[in-house]
Amino acid sequence: MINILKTKLILLKREPLSFIVITIIICLFAYILGLGQQAKLPIAVYSNLDKNLTETMLQELKKMPDVEYQLYDEEEALKLVEEGDVELAVHLQASSFELISSPNFLNAPLFQNEISTIYREVMQNETIVTAYPVEQQKNIQSILNEVESNASFNVEYTNFSNDGDFIYDSKLHSLFGFTLFMVIYTIANGVNHLVMERRNHIWSRLTVSSIGKTQIYIANLAYSFLLGYLQVVLVLSIFHFGVGVDFYGGFFKTLIAIIPYLFCIVALTIFVASIAETPGKFNAFIVVLAVPFAMLGGAYWPIEIVTSKVILTLSYISPITYGMQILNGVTIHGATINELFQPLGMLLLMAVILMGIGINVLEKKGHS
Repeated sequence: MINILKTKLILLKREPLSFIVITIIICLFAYILGLGQQAKLPIAVYSNLDKNLTETMLQELKKMPDVEYQLYDEEEALKLVEEGDVELAVHLQASSFELISSPNFLNAPLFQNEISTIYREVMQNETIVTAYPVEQQKNIQSILNEVESNASFNVEYTNFSNDGDFIYDSKLHSLFGFTLFMVIYTIANGVNHLVMERRNHIWSRLTVSSIGKTQIYIANLAYSFLLGYLQVVLVLSIFHFGVGVDFYGGFFKTLIAIIPYLFCIVALTIFVASIAETPGKFNAFIVVLAVPFAMLGGAYWPIEIVTSKVILTLSYISPITYGMQILNGVTIHGATINELFQPLGMLLLMAVILMGIGINVLEKKGHS
């Protein structure tokens, strides 16, 4: 088994181009989409609120990172959106707010979520203050500010997915999404050797040698897994130590949490290898599966902003869905293993089922 593994590593050393190219693609796409646009996103604001409340609302909105809110009158704000100078305008009203976005701006639901939380907190505070006589309002506001900064207790959600509002980090999302997506091709390249060996009858010669069939399978699976794991560790390390992406103290946890996902992808590619008769068909099947899995699993955009019940239902069949939940869980949400039990369990269940079916089909083909 060790000799087979060494042979495959030697072949990788001789022909590392595919591994290097995919690694570069992951880094480029993750950087361009998550880190390439350093300038703050401009957003126009116009308001029907009084001057003081508008200023308070703007102060709170400006606390949002990577966004620059600027106050305009209504006509000018709408004109900016119409002409494409800004992607989004926010209309502040007494009882609610509304968003006016350009047709191509896909992140409006994200801002709807975040602004809604800020708007609710500010208006609640304003309601409390205005309930008192004018001469007491300054004192009440001071008391509220003091309570906010020195809360006697904090309420925390134990569910890592945070059932209501969700936390979105564009840098981590792009990095995790494209890493989980592209590593499928890297692992598939490793399993593709098995397809070629079976087609070229190398597999038959190995099985009649002193090497056990189980050892041959383990060597091929271990090589594919290690190939993918090496790439993930390399990419995440580049962005953590080189680019300075904030992993919220969970960098080393991600290196462990990614293991079930990689194991599931190895099982998936073994299943595909069992139904593909040639390397060409194998590669075609991988492309047909990988791209929809990435779209359904939230690799390109957060699955939380999707409203279609059909798409949300289909997302449960994508390993990337659970991979994103795990990686976001150990970083942004600081989740424990117990809180990640569901996505971890689903990945392992999918891996066992796919691996079992794949190896059984391969064995039946070998005897036919």
